[in-house]
Amino acid sequence: MKKSIINLILLVSVFAFSSVFAQTSYNYEEMKQEEYNAYLADWQQKLDNANQGIEAEDSTSAALKKQTEDLQAQIDKKWDEIFQITNSNREEYDAYVNNLKQLKNDASSLLSLSPEDIYRRMNEVDELQAKVAETKKNPFSVMTDNAQLISSIESMLAQAKEKGKPAIPPTYSVLRGDCLWRIASKADIYGDAYAWMRIYTSNRDQIKNPDLIYVNQIFNIPRDVGPNEHLVIKGEFLSKIAGYSNVYGSSFKWQRLYESNKSTISDPNMIYPYQLLKIAR
Repeated sequence: MKKSIINLILLVSVFAFSSVFAQTSYNYEEMKQEEYNAYLADWQQKLDNANQGIEAEDSTSAALKKQTEDLQAQIDKKWDEIFQITNSNREEYDAYVNNLKQLKNDASSLLSLSPEDIYRRMNEVDELQAKVAETKKNPFSVMTDNAQLISSIESMLAQAKEKGKPAIPPTYSVLRGDCLWRIASKADIYGDAYAWMRIYTSNRDQIKNPDLIYVNQIFNIPRDVGPNEHLVIKGEFLSKIAGYSNVYGSSFKWQRLYESNKSTISDPNMIYPYQLLKIAR
């Protein structure tokens, strides 16, 4: 009798989590042997069922593990075939994907800028577009995930260019009697006659002689400094500008600046406020 009670208690402990058991109480002192045997048989059956369930789950788990391993083997085989065809390896592929992700981060950063800042850094947008075009030459670019990533980058760069359009210089159509001095002094242009130099140097493809302009000529009137440009301010000279970190970072390269702007600089020792200089890279 005592042994049967002990066995019953042990089985009950195993199934303590059962809500049915949690709501059932047993009076062992008043139980008869037949009742103990019945309870013991009942819990033994539950234990057997539980063990069978565990075995079934183990079997299912083992089958799933085998399927996973087989699938991974197939994937590895396909990758080996891809690397063989492209004459590359996993490290090169990972480097390619990481490069795409970096390009996406760079494009996202540019897109977050204001229209004016995008306009000033439009050369960076062009450089990114060139880099993306280069990545498309890689065989990895046709893979679905990579193709989608490239498409996303191209979309962001297109949006950045569109966003920067409002900062593109407005234009002015020359009227009879106009001169650069008079145009620059207009309130809706620069409101400063001395800014005529900016109009001149921003339109040097049209203006050969600043004292000679023609009716219906259309000039750009830049509001912001574009990429690879520098707007001269009072007190600046070529070697000082060349020394700026965003120009050449060396005063000794002033001649390079001069050579790029010889069409508007007659004397390298004399430049003027509002003069717009091109920075050759």
